[in-house]
Amino acid sequence: MLLADLNWKPLSDLRNISDPLELVNSVPRLAREESYARTNIEAWQKDFEDDTTSTRKIETFGADFIYKRESDNANLYGYVVIPSSLKKQLKTTDISPSIPAIILFHTGAGPQDIFIKYQADKLVRENLWGKEECIVFIADIISDGIGWAWSDRNRYWEARKRLLEVTEKDGLKKRWLLRETVHATLEAVKSIDVVDRERIGAFGYCLGGQPIFELGMMQSNGLKGLVSFHGLYDNISESDHDELKHKSKRKVLVCNGSADPYVPSSDVERAAEVFKKCGWDVDVLNYENVFHNFSNPRKEYDDPGMGYDEYAATNSWSAAMNLLHDVFEL
Repeated sequence: MLLADLNWKPLSDLRNISDPLELVNSVPRLAREESYARTNIEAWQKDFEDDTTSTRKIETFGADFIYKRESDNANLYGYVVIPSSLKKQLKTTDISPSIPAIILFHTGAGPQDIFIKYQADKLVRENLWGKEECIVFIADIISDGIGWAWSDRNRYWEARKRLLEVTEKDGLKKRWLLRETVHATLEAVKSIDVVDRERIGAFGYCLGGQPIFELGMMQSNGLKGLVSFHGLYDNISESDHDELKHKSKRKVLVCNGSADPYVPSSDVERAAEVFKKCGWDVDVLNYENVFHNFSNPRKEYDDPGMGYDEYAATNSWSAAMNLLHDVFEL
């Protein structure tokens, strides 16, 4: 896929939107309600303007990227974010495939979430990259191109159940649909003309911890670093992992809140054990008295056990940047 062929729009259009309610009424729908949209937009604007953060005041551009899961021919609605410096090069020069890529796996809100676009923009603007650039690819694991996950929760839970079902195939028990979805995402990223196939990483948030765990077991070429923020690891002991084939530097960072009622410490411990068996260098950050979804700036939730924590959010992000610096040899 040639990046030059995509329909690019400035993410500043989202960051500087005058009425956050527009994100609720838009197609695709990007927020649950006005307060959620407003909180994320305000945090995004503050991050962009604050000179004390690790991000740069550079503009970024985003574009839809539809790809397919081969097993059932389902459309997956990805989204690519790049810095303005890269966009300027697309039609003027030949760009070698040397740019690292980070995949972002979404929460239970689905891929059409203003928070995940904010995180993609933030990652592209990181000082970490120096003179280099990066590409961020927001993956879709539930086939949601319009934001139905915000309003149709029954459909979401059905999609989630199907995605995480463990079945047996060729004598192996795996989450085959999840694996096929993750594989389709990796292939989509590797198909981008400028991506360095030997420098790929992935971040997962909440539900996105499941594909992070699956990636850890898949032993995929070029995958160097994985990070999970308050990631879920449901019934992971039921999944088999692939034969260990790689000996290069590969790291996993698991960031969890000790007071998270949705992620028992036993799940985190089992996940770490499997990552190690699969040849990953594993680091676990367990934040005391911190709840689920600690990285999302929204502070008020209808559900108990959820809430933003500034220290955990800042510290885990910094640790993730250190991991990328190390595995990508920046």
